[in-house]
Amino acid sequence: MPIDYTFVKLQDLRLPQPLNADVAAAAVRQRGLASATVTFPDGQLTDPERHALTWLLASYAPQEYSPQTNHQILPLTDTTVGQVILTYGQSRHATATLVGRGLPAGAEPPSRDLNELTRSLTNTYNLAAITGPWTVEHLVKLHEALRLVPAPDRSALQGVEIERVREFAGADGHNKGKFVYERGPWSGSLGTLKITDAIFRDDGTGFYGGAATRACPPSVRDILHEVGHVVESAACRAESRNNAAWAVQSVGGQQYRQAERVPQDAVTEALQLRTDNTALNELGPTLSGAAAKAEHNALLDAIEKVQEWIEAGEQGVFPQESAFQQLKRDVTAKVTQTTWQTYRDEVVRWCDAQILEARWRAKYKTPQGNDITPCLRNFVLFVKKENVRQDLTPYAQTSAGELFAEAYAFWIVDPGAVERHDKRLRDYFDDFQYRRAD
Repeated sequence: MPIDYTFVKLQDLRLPQPLNADVAAAAVRQRGLASATVTFPDGQLTDPERHALTWLLASYAPQEYSPQTNHQILPLTDTTVGQVILTYGQSRHATATLVGRGLPAGAEPPSRDLNELTRSLTNTYNLAAITGPWTVEHLVKLHEALRLVPAPDRSALQGVEIERVREFAGADGHNKGKFVYERGPWSGSLGTLKITDAIFRDDGTGFYGGAATRACPPSVRDILHEVGHVVESAACRAESRNNAAWAVQSVGGQQYRQAERVPQDAVTEALQLRTDNTALNELGPTLSGAAAKAEHNALLDAIEKVQEWIEAGEQGVFPQESAFQQLKRDVTAKVTQTTWQTYRDEVVRWCDAQILEARWRAKYKTPQGNDITPCLRNFVLFVKKENVRQDLTPYAQTSAGELFAEAYAFWIVDPGAVERHDKRLRDYFDDFQYRRAD
């Protein structure tokens, strides 16, 4: 069944005055509930809290009654709120469970100074940067979300920039958060996780978890959804970034630290074939000796083939790795004289670059040319083989990638909810099966 989370914002959350046992009981009778049970498993309820929870349980009961579960931030008194799970069961039996007083707090961050907390998060997770107009309150929620990421997955965050923006321009289906990265074999960036004001909009309305796990605000779950995309794409992004670093270093450029961003203009320049073809052609008539002329011709043939491949690539046609391997062998065997060393080495270097690109494409492109990571390919096969329902949430039904990210986020904040949807899906994440493809 779809994951059982609902929270809505009422226009008026003020408790009636006076509010006592009789007023609460009258609300229960008016809404036709067979029973209204209130409980606080971790502590004692005061009488005003008990009356408030009973009245709220009745007030939130669906007009057209059907079993459902709401995770709401609700008033306990005129000045306090609590984290309340409202469960409307079969035969109109309802239960309000208080799981915590106040708003979900999470673990205390190492600092509540904006600059110190920014530095701490950047260093702890080896982020490229945290940028944008953050507040301490919102940065604390980012701290809570990243703290919940399983240890084996935290390396996926290395080199990622986390950027706070007011809102997204355009309408592409995203309004709260988005993880973006260059999906190609030569990206020097490991991507940017963007977070908008809207991601924090519901934090005073509802929460996730709270039964078997600590309650967390909706923004934490939504950030973890984007982290799911970060984790799913980790191997693809790392290989692309490492290719970019190799390209720059192959032409004597700067050596970059692990996960450090590589300037894209430097990568683009390094991928060019660096041969002076005009000078090479002019050298031909001056050569004496059959061996020298044969090697010159072999080198010209190799460069001509490279040019043909470059033109084909501009049209979206890419040779297989074996073609580049064969050209390397040919030019190494046929061009041996010191005169041609610079040209020969450059052709070999260019082939090595194309071999890296061919390997990347073999892993991260489908035969139809679409992008897919081994992690997501493995997940899609699992979902199809086990016939796992994709209606975990409405958003999960939009694509396999969103199903993965939704399942990943809910698995962290409330694995029991994932299990209620499909135990095999929870087992998939509990066993870290999503990591095996990478």
